[in-house]
Amino acid sequence: MGNITARWSIRIIGIIIAFLLIFVIFLTVIDWTAFDLNFYRREYKKLNIPESTGMSQGDLLKVTQELLDYIRGKREDLVVVAPVHGQERQVFNQREIDHMVDVKDLFSLGFRLRLISLGIFIVLTGLIIGIRRKRSIRDLAISYLMVLSILIILGLALMGFILIDFTKVWDQFHYIFFTNDLWILDPRTDILIQMVPEQFFFDMVVRILRTFGGILTALAIGAIYVLSQKRYAREPLR
Repeated sequence: MGNITARWSIRIIGIIIAFLLIFVIFLTVIDWTAFDLNFYRREYKKLNIPESTGMSQGDLLKVTQELLDYIRGKREDLVVVAPVHGQERQVFNQREIDHMVDVKDLFSLGFRLRLISLGIFIVLTGLIIGIRRKRSIRDLAISYLMVLSILIILGLALMGFILIDFTKVWDQFHYIFFTNDLWILDPRTDILIQMVPEQFFFDMVVRILRTFGGILTALAIGAIYVLSQKRYAREPLR
């Protein structure tokens, strides 16, 4: 009975480690994508955002950098002035600024969760290595593939929903993570939604999922390779 309990304890810890690793990777991919100015540059050109906003590509990128700096906490406010339709003006109105306060808080929460998750991941991984020694690599590989198999099903379902009705998925995201309707902006008057329309976010989500999927696939290949090695394949499940 003791061996069975110990085995399941190790398996549960391994699954938690795998979830934490995947969660940290996911938040990191979001970070990479959301703060990649080159991505914004390409999207602005692709979606003809300069014409939509009445701002030049250069001014758009400057405003975007200010926006990203604000989210990262590198500037205190979003009082940004730039030429819009040939006139110097404050780019964002109060509703847009209030919404970005919520966005900044959400990213700050994500940064904290990533740091906490990484810390727990390191501690639990060290624990598994200390207990299982050489067998820890095999245990972690099995746990990762188990968790990944579940995520593949969920991921395929999510991709299906996104491809069928991205607007509905995107709205549900806002209903879940925001407690107000400040995210509902007017594309006729609000520069923020003109800068990053729905198609922009669709492209961003696709890029995040594609990058995330690529990293998880590479790790899966590594896990399968580990389990294919004779010194691990011959070990009994214990």
